[in-house]
Amino acid sequence: MTLPKLDVPVNLLTWEVSLPDRLEVKQFGGNALAAELFPAAVQNVITDGTDEFNEKDSITWSETGIEIDKMEAGQLGGIIVDPNGAVVPNATVTVVNKQTGTTLTTKSDGDGHWIVSGVQPGPFSVRVDSQGFKSAQQELAINGSRPVRVGTTLEVGAISEVVTVTAGAGSLERENRRLEDQARKTQSAQLNTPSQNVFNLQRRVAGILPVHVDVPRSGKSYRFVRPLVLDEETKITFQYKSK
Repeated sequence: MTLPKLDVPVNLLTWEVSLPDRLEVKQFGGNALAAELFPAAVQNVITDGTDEFNEKDSITWSETGIEIDKMEAGQLGGIIVDPNGAVVPNATVTVVNKQTGTTLTTKSDGDGHWIVSGVQPGPFSVRVDSQGFKSAQQELAINGSRPVRVGTTLEVGAISEVVTVTAGAGSLERENRRLEDQARKTQSAQLNTPSQNVFNLQRRVAGILPVHVDVPRSGKSYRFVRPLVLDEETKITFQYKSK
């Protein structure tokens, strides 16, 4: 499948392909990239079907996500999600050693992940603050022999309200794994839901070009992106078989 060359530079080209459910598709290729390979914050730009790709968005493309699976001893981190399982970026995380008073502060990245290093053994409190949500505070003890992952679900409400949870490191890590799986499923569902891109295209084409655009209403949707396209064809190849 090929998109023709455009005679104007394109900051961000997004392409949505809908294929029938009866096909089992694999091994995508070409010079466009699958949207699911990018951080959640970038996927939101694609899913929302925004017309403008600004400087703030461009920074998101170049940011390196936190590798939560490669944490080492002395590190504390986790994932932050909302009640629907969507990740919460740019939340403020404050980690306090309750014995020494040492305070570490960081922010969640575009995938809702955060990490602090140099954590000494002892009792800790982890507080998460984000606009539009109640503050969440978790109390836990860290032994320092291995990394600790903490999953946090923020409740909608005033930031002045605080929800405190006391639990062992083991149960918090199990909750983190559950929230990681939930966040991945939520992101996948967002990417496989028809976006506003096709509807925007219909509205624009209707008054400008004398052609009919037939947008598939069923099947599975796949999204692809290419940044900075200038007088180039965009191609997608894939293999498939009937189920």
